Amino acid sequence: MKKTADNIRIIGKSDGPTSVFIAGKDKKKTLRQKIEKSMYDFRRKRVIKFLRADSHSVDEVADYVVRELGYTEVSSSDETYQTEYSNMRASFLLQYRPELLGDLTEPQRPQQWDEKSVMEFMKQIEQRTEAARAVPKTEFDIDFHLYRKTGWDFEMSISIEKTYESFSGSASGSTRVMRRYGADFRKVYRYYGVSQEDIRQRTKRFEEVVRQLTVR
Repeated sequence: MKKTADNIRIIGKSDGPTSVFIAGKDKKKTLRQKIEKSMYDFRRKRVIKFLRADSHSVDEVADYVVRELGYTEVSSSDETYQTEYSNMRASFLLQYRPELLGDLTEPQRPQQWDEKSVMEFMKQIEQRTEAARAVPKTEFDIDFHLYRKTGWDFEMSISIEKTYESFSGSASGSTRVMRRYGADFRKVYRYYGVSQEDIRQRTKRFEEVVRQLTVR
């Protein structure tokens, strides 16, 4: 914990509940890292080059996940649904309506990054997340849907939040299963697509679709 401030990274609002982790000092990139970066940049350029305007609404995407990809919507009474819904609602409240947390609206970052200060900061983050969960649904809520596909040796899920048009998910199984899931997730974003205006303005939706289609 006696690292310098350069060794401490903070993940802010855009990634959901703020979190803190300790990392080593940035080092010169290895040859492998340089190659991976070059490959990513190459794939990104190809994605942008061949991306065409063909967008669909989030409701159409939800229908596509069931109809074309073979997922089944999970009941809102399911334990996994309840857990993921609670976590996502807290995450989105912290991103979009932090003022509802009153004095906890913005965490106070430490003046110095010693062990005591960092632990206090992390405690404050946990308090904000718990406070976000405690905000009544009448004040802030999300339109969350969970879809699942299972087999004897795998489980894959895709989460769709319709109000803020957010897609996420997870999978467990073999390497082959993870590749299949990655392909499914890219299909979701490919079907979601972009409009001509998104392409012209390089909107947030454009950047997110490009990023998801580029990642392997």
